[in-house]
Amino acid sequence: MADQKSLIIKLAHIYYHTGSWDKAIVEYEKIIALDPNDFNVHVTLGELYQKKGDLERAFKHFEISANGYMREKNTKKASGAYREMANLIQKIYEPQGMEKAIEMYKEILGKLPESIETLLNLRDLYLRHNQMDEVISYTLQLGDLYNRLDYVDKAENEYLKACTMDPSHAGAKEKLEQLKKELNQTKPGT
Repeated sequence: MADQKSLIIKLAHIYYHTGSWDKAIVEYEKIIALDPNDFNVHVTLGELYQKKGDLERAFKHFEISANGYMREKNTKKASGAYREMANLIQKIYEPQGMEKAIEMYKEILGKLPESIETLLNLRDLYLRHNQMDEVISYTLQLGDLYNRLDYVDKAENEYLKACTMDPSHAGAKEKLEQLKKELNQTKPGT
């Protein structure tokens, strides 16, 4: 089985890299038939279907891979698949209705709260619908996430955005002041 899978993978890669997407899909589907838990292949199928414009099939394969990676505790790879899903939600479901898109974004955040792309898309969706309380809430969540990930400049930028949107927002001002205080304490000579 391993030799057969290896040969199919080589052929699929050739088709993929020569732009023969339909042929590549056929070969990658054969691999999935042999090994349904090869989540890397599901990601590749998602990419191929995306290239062909079949966004719903692309979404399905990214979702399978994201859930599989999460079961394997591989959050780095799951994060990439969730990022693709968030972008597809924006293209497929947002135009159909805000509620469905929000539900899907929140489902991703329930599984991977650190999904930056999902937080960004959700915030931007609320912004397009002028729901500023939600926009500020997700802006602060992004700032907190960036701060935890030690992207201090990005965290500061998000806190500043929240303060700009609502200068009287006590939570935003507090987070910005706390971040600046922490930065001053870590500078040499202070």
